[in-house]
Amino acid sequence: MNRAAAAIFLVVLCSGCPKRIEFGPEGELTDADTVYQRVVKNQENVVTLEGDAKLRAELPDQGGTLSMFVAVTRPAMLHLETFDFFNRPLASLTSDGQRFGLYQADTNTWYQGPASPANVSRFLPVMLPGEELVPIMLGQVPLIPPERMTLELDRKQGVYVLTLFRGEATQILHVHTKYLRVMKSLVRGIPGYDLAFGDFLERGDLIFPGRVELEAKQAKTKLQVRYQQIKLNARPDLTLYEVSPPEGARVVEVDASGREQPPAGAPGSGSSAPLAPGS
Repeated sequence: MNRAAAAIFLVVLCSGCPKRIEFGPEGELTDADTVYQRVVKNQENVVTLEGDAKLRAELPDQGGTLSMFVAVTRPAMLHLETFDFFNRPLASLTSDGQRFGLYQADTNTWYQGPASPANVSRFLPVMLPGEELVPIMLGQVPLIPPERMTLELDRKQGVYVLTLFRGEATQILHVHTKYLRVMKSLVRGIPGYDLAFGDFLERGDLIFPGRVELEAKQAKTKLQVRYQQIKLNARPDLTLYEVSPPEGARVVEVDASGREQPPAGAPGSGSSAPLAPGS
């Protein structure tokens, strides 16, 4: 057999070989509860993040990518700032877990009110409470409390498939065989969203996804955050989470539904229409 034929033979032979799977120090795991417990432990060891990222949004009628500064601290503290192509500020969202503030640079307007899902999610086109959004941005998956679970090893994709069941709800988790971190989460049977994590970074004992994706199929919305220069588990700068308007900004108070409230002392108690998404 000449060298060309041998090379072709090897390519064809190897293309049919199963993917080489790298396991952690415990080797291949076969118990579903063991993998579940490792996942819970490994994804709860990051509590703060601060740094730069790229945010890409794909919406039914538009899409695009923005630069973003991110500071998040569990359980629900948020500080997010977006910038345009020329690094000019566009908007910022701040929440201490109880109150929120949203600044719109183009109108010099500051909206503030309760840190409800409707208000916290004004910055992003998905309806999530802060205590759910923060863990996701920290690379964590909200897990349904399982009544039972199953485990398989998908040798073709090289991942554990851990499936959680509770009533009509099913959550399918693709778990990294070495890091025992969730790479994909698919929720079925109840309203929900899908998550995907990749580009894992090793920071000492920490394993952290450099890419976080959220897809809400019913809303036809997909968000992707790619982290760039970040710090993990550093002492948080609590001043970033202070809910106070920029000097000179017009201040608008909103209720938990995002409806503007009349200024203090103004007659009448009626409220106007809710803020448009992204306002």
